[in-house]
Amino acid sequence: MTPHDEWDYDGVNEMILVDKKFNGKDRKLLVHFDRNGFGYTLDRVTGELLVAEKFDPAVNWATHVDMETGRPQVVDKYSTQYNGEDVDTQGICPAALGSKDQQPATYSPRTGLFYVPTNHVCMNYEPFEVSYTAGQPYVGATLSMFPAPDSHGGLGNFIAWDAEKGEIVWSVPEPFSVWSGALATGGGVVFYGTLEGYLKAVDEKTGKELYRFKTPSGIIGNVNTYMHNGKQYIAVLSGIGGWAGIGMAAGLEGDTDGLGAVGAYRKLSDYTQLGGVLTVFALPN
Repeated sequence: MTPHDEWDYDGVNEMILVDKKFNGKDRKLLVHFDRNGFGYTLDRVTGELLVAEKFDPAVNWATHVDMETGRPQVVDKYSTQYNGEDVDTQGICPAALGSKDQQPATYSPRTGLFYVPTNHVCMNYEPFEVSYTAGQPYVGATLSMFPAPDSHGGLGNFIAWDAEKGEIVWSVPEPFSVWSGALATGGGVVFYGTLEGYLKAVDEKTGKELYRFKTPSGIIGNVNTYMHNGKQYIAVLSGIGGWAGIGMAAGLEGDTDGLGAVGAYRKLSDYTQLGGVLTVFALPN
């Protein structure tokens, strides 16, 4: 999705396959929320690009996606191709961890909406020439990360996305990136976890918080549900880690360690701790 990627926006994210109406016609769709900050809707039979819009308002490295070629239209001042080591290093959005990393989104056929855990993080980016050495890190840049400016001051949002219109329906601001997977249910409730360790339940139509529970550690796992002996359960594994938790998990301390994630998420240790616990909730009949 990001040809000649200069910012580490490699698209590792899931592709969600749905059969639904698009502009009044039944289509077999593929929906993808890329690290680069654009949400894509494609016809998965023909490959036609139908929608490509920013799912994080902070995204500024490209103005838009060319709907004929699928190529993002890069802002020259943020490009090392155009500027080499003299690139404007200030305020590139998103940061290298992307507007969404490996945390999977979910889809509800009840609402036709996608529920997406996102990062709301920008970076200062200082490139330098580096020689490749087998077995050693090969980055060629020093990064610092911080919350998107002129926003709510946090590092994440949990959003509901209309993949037909290419727009955010509602957004819940979070102090840290939403690094857990999301779960949409047939009861109209959507679940996700936070890096502070809260399991949250929100209304699928409005995003209004309905319930929260503080688990022993930060949640980067995927919320899941299952039936047992006629009763429904919700389960989630808490345990801090991943890019956002690398400082705590690996004992790193420098602001630019972990490609800048350590500095951005330094305050996370004030809200949670290391650990790994499976928490299971029984739903009322």
